[in-house]
Amino acid sequence: MSALRVMLRVIGTAFGVLFLIIAISAFRTETIWLPWVSAFAIAWALLYFFTVAPWLKRRTTTTAPPQPGRRTRSALRKAAIGVVVPFLIVIVTGIVDMTVHPDEYEALGADTATSSKLATPSASPTAGPTAASETMTEQPGPVAFTESMVRAHGVTKDDQGGQSNVRFVAGTEDPKRIEDLRHQCVQHYLETTKSAYCYGYANDADYDLTTVEWTPDFDESIYGQGRPCWITYGGQPIAGPPGTETTKSALEYRTQRCPGGVRFPDDTPPVGAPTADTPAATVPVHDACALLDADVLTAGGFSDRTEQAPGAPESTARDDVFATYACGNADASIVVEIDLHNTPASAREAADYNTSNDQRFLIDSGTRVPFDTTRGGAKIINTELGISRVSWSHGPYAVLLEVMSDPVIPGLPATHSHENIDTMITTIVERADARLASSSW
Repeated sequence: MSALRVMLRVIGTAFGVLFLIIAISAFRTETIWLPWVSAFAIAWALLYFFTVAPWLKRRTTTTAPPQPGRRTRSALRKAAIGVVVPFLIVIVTGIVDMTVHPDEYEALGADTATSSKLATPSASPTAGPTAASETMTEQPGPVAFTESMVRAHGVTKDDQGGQSNVRFVAGTEDPKRIEDLRHQCVQHYLETTKSAYCYGYANDADYDLTTVEWTPDFDESIYGQGRPCWITYGGQPIAGPPGTETTKSALEYRTQRCPGGVRFPDDTPPVGAPTADTPAATVPVHDACALLDADVLTAGGFSDRTEQAPGAPESTARDDVFATYACGNADASIVVEIDLHNTPASAREAADYNTSNDQRFLIDSGTRVPFDTTRGGAKIINTELGISRVSWSHGPYAVLLEVMSDPVIPGLPATHSHENIDTMITTIVERADARLASSSW
């Protein structure tokens, strides 16, 4: 009998330790409190009855003789400490948790309902593969952010409390739902770092599209141009709220040739877009690198070796854009793209949008200077992030110039100062406009 008791105590203690480990793990990963508190309550009961209570009983027996009614009081005390107290803690935690985290419980319930529908076969005896396929297509997209959506995660600013830079694929083409998931993503990572910024992509097709700026290290940074087809971006800075957030429009999504098929609420057919009966326009031959002068790049502190983007310009045709000409330098720190639109008005609209006031993540810590009415667009220079974006139009051409510079750190010599970048950009714009006007590029 003694050996059996010892074995039961060992097993009970082992399970108690197991549930304690589960509770600690859930505490570190779960947003809601009830799962880890429930695991902790089970661990409490097991460790108390199989470890603490036997030790107290042995100690009391050796220090004081048995007294009448002592067993009854001891049993009631054990029940109160080992069962009632943790049970009450679970109840109180559940009530408070549902008050503090209503959105998380709503999302959890929706996920459970969706999973049940997907797992339950159709009751119709005639339902075949086609019917099942249609049923799954009609299921709504995800309503709760999970780490399984994350494709890249980096942490910067460790000395200031940490900033999480996250890219996730939402698995839905609904921009509003992707915005909701991005909010959840930011809140999720604010639990581990002081600051968090999330880029939300609709699907893997959009995420996989990269530009010449992209490098593997780029994915763990705060920048977004390397994978440009994000639908929404935002987060909270180290200094605390308010944060910044930006969501693409249909025009920008089309301009960047994103393949994911996202349909935006503001998505309307472009003015003057060619129809299926319209004959294909002849695409002129141009060299985008002719708009960049090697001496100007060198004077600005950038590589002067340039190369055109591969592929035929007309291969990028979409909606109201007939062709795209692009050129970048050796380290992709300078990239220029020229879109040939079907009308000057369409080109002007694209240039205005590329540098609109919606680009808060650049404007908030940088400067934005609009061009005159003949060009449209603006130049945005941000030396803190090391990103500058310039866009303007010339006739049917919309030009987008992006500059990736070394961020300026207070107290240290600046490799790419605001003045140098501004001078270089102004020279490039003037040269490009002159060549566009004479068609000598």
